[in-house]
Amino acid sequence: MFHKYLGNAVFNSFLSFFIPLFGIASLIFFIKLVSVTAIIQITFLELLKMYIFILPQILFFILPITFFAAGVLALHRLSFEYETIALFSLGVSPYRFVRSLLTLAALFSLFALLFSLILVPQAKQIYKGFILYKKSEAKLNIRPSEFGHKFGDWYLYLGSKEGQNYTNVALYNNKLQNQENFIVAQKGRLLNDADGLKLLLLHGNAYTYENEKLKEVRFEKMEIFDSASRRAFHYTDPVEYWFKSLNSKKRAFDLTLFLLISFFPVVSIFFIPAIAIHNPRFAHLNPFFLSLFLLALYFGISFALAKAYPFWALIFLPLWFVMGWIYFDRKIARRF
Repeated sequence: MFHKYLGNAVFNSFLSFFIPLFGIASLIFFIKLVSVTAIIQITFLELLKMYIFILPQILFFILPITFFAAGVLALHRLSFEYETIALFSLGVSPYRFVRSLLTLAALFSLFALLFSLILVPQAKQIYKGFILYKKSEAKLNIRPSEFGHKFGDWYLYLGSKEGQNYTNVALYNNKLQNQENFIVAQKGRLLNDADGLKLLLLHGNAYTYENEKLKEVRFEKMEIFDSASRRAFHYTDPVEYWFKSLNSKKRAFDLTLFLLISFFPVVSIFFIPAIAIHNPRFAHLNPFFLSLFLLALYFGISFALAKAYPFWALIFLPLWFVMGWIYFDRKIARRF
C-alpha cells in the first residue's frame, strides 16, 4: 500500500516534468535537423523519419533527469502538506521511502540501459547511413536527355526519368580493365544498398571493345555500384558496436558516459529524500535549487571523468552512492 501511494505521487510529478522537457529537447533536435536541409533536400516525411532516429537519444537523457526531479517534487509536496511528518509519527522509517523509490529507480535505470546500449547505437547508425545516402543522392542529380552526368566512373545518359526510375539508359566507361565498355538498358532504377548507391539495370546489352574486337553480352539484370558513395562504416549489432570501445577512445567515452547516466537514478536514490523531505516550519533551502545543483554536479563530473579516464570513471558510481547515503543518514535518518 505504501509503495503504491508513493509511486502514484512520483508518477503525477513525473508527467509535469517529462512533457515540457520532452518538448524542449524535441524542439532543439528539430532545429538541428532543419540545419541539415542546408546540405541535403528532404521531404517532411523524411524529416519525421530522422526525428524517429534521434528519439532514443532524447528519451535516454530525459528519463533519468525526469525521475530525479519527479522524486524530489513528490516528496517535497508530501512534506509541504505534512504527510511525511504524519507517516514518521506512525512509525514509518525514512529508509522505507528509499526502498520504495529504489524499485522505481531500478526500472528507470533499466530503461536507460536499454536505450543507451541497444537502441541508441542502432538509431545513430541508421541516421548516419540516411544522411550519407541523401548526400550521395544529391550529388547524383541526373536530368534526362543531357550528356555529362556521371555515376561513379561511368558516364550516364537517360532517355527519361520518373523519380528514381529510368528508361533508355546508356553508360560508358573507358577505365574499367583498360577496356572501352558500353551498356544500354531498357530500364534502370537507383537503389540504396548497404554499401552505397547502386544502379539496377533491366533488359539490356553490354559491349566491350578491346584489341579491335567487340564483345556483346545480353542480360536481364545488372547491378552497378557507385564506389564514391560507399559508406565508411557498416551496420553492426550492439555487442560488436560497443566492443570497439576497447580500441576507440571516443567509443570508450560514449560507453562510460552512457553507463554513468543510466545508473544515475539508482546511485542518487539517497539524495532524493535527503533534499526533499523536510519540516515546512523549519525549511530554509529550496529543494529545486539543490536538485539543479546536484544534476549539474553529477553530469559535469561524469562528463569530465569519462573524457579523461574512460572505464575507470565508473568508480564514481559507488562514490556518489555513498555520498548520498551519508548525507541522507545525517540529515534525515537520524532526525526522523
